[in-house]
Amino acid sequence: MNLSCIIVNYHNSAPLKSCLESVYRTLRKISFEVIIVDNSQNDLGMVFLKESYPQVKVIQNAANVGFAKANNQAVLSAQGDILLFLNPDTILTDQAIEKMVAQLESNQDIGALGPKVLNTDGSVQYSCRRFPTLMTGFFNRYSLLSRWFPNNPYTVRYLMKDFNHTENREVDWLSGCCLMVPRAVFEKVGGFDEHYFLFNEDVDLCRAIGHHGFKVMYFPLAEITHHVSTSNSKVPVKIIIKRHRGMRHYYEKHHGNNLLMKAIVNIAITLRCLSQLAFNVFKGTQGALK
Repeated sequence: MNLSCIIVNYHNSAPLKSCLESVYRTLRKISFEVIIVDNSQNDLGMVFLKESYPQVKVIQNAANVGFAKANNQAVLSAQGDILLFLNPDTILTDQAIEKMVAQLESNQDIGALGPKVLNTDGSVQYSCRRFPTLMTGFFNRYSLLSRWFPNNPYTVRYLMKDFNHTENREVDWLSGCCLMVPRAVFEKVGGFDEHYFLFNEDVDLCRAIGHHGFKVMYFPLAEITHHVSTSNSKVPVKIIIKRHRGMRHYYEKHHGNNLLMKAIVNIAITLRCLSQLAFNVFKGTQGALK
């Protein structure tokens, strides 16, 4: 089998329906399977999807085990030579995935491949990035500082706004919303690090792939759309905390030798976590007033 499409669901059956429709509409020339790992326990829309797509393999978890662990679960039962990790809120365009498969099969030195990712309005989503630094915590894609000062040098560097996103290019890392990896490479690097619950696992995986001598390539000849939520609803507190624990794990894993810098980073991550928790309370209050 050429390809295993792996999707982790957590109460996202509504966009997942459109994602599956795009998968079966656009993949025609290769053999493939779809594996869904459902981390939600009462997503009623999954009943409809199971009936509509009986060929899809669904792994039902009793609890939300996180994104990294769920993907590793799926790989254990996957049959494809190539793995495609997809978010449920992505929409594939015609031939995009088939172009990516052809690119991987003809370039054995590529260990990870990502398409051009578009926002709902058709603008570029900046899905290929440079490795995060200490300043990335304050100037990342969603930070207020990046929104207030979008062309500041830290945001421009991190999001790679300083190059033409129509060109093939080797990059540091690619967004896990649509990430293609040869199965042999994935197994060689040990899969996703399950210390990450949600976020940072794609950065870490790409870093491991690069360390093993493979290229991480941005491939804009293939395009997909990623409908990122703009909801003002509150984020579960445990998700915010686990995300920042992941940031701490990433830094300690890759840059933790300097004890003084480690202490500074831990303080910065803690302050960022506390600020996001406070902002989360504000979002909930604003939502209740609407």
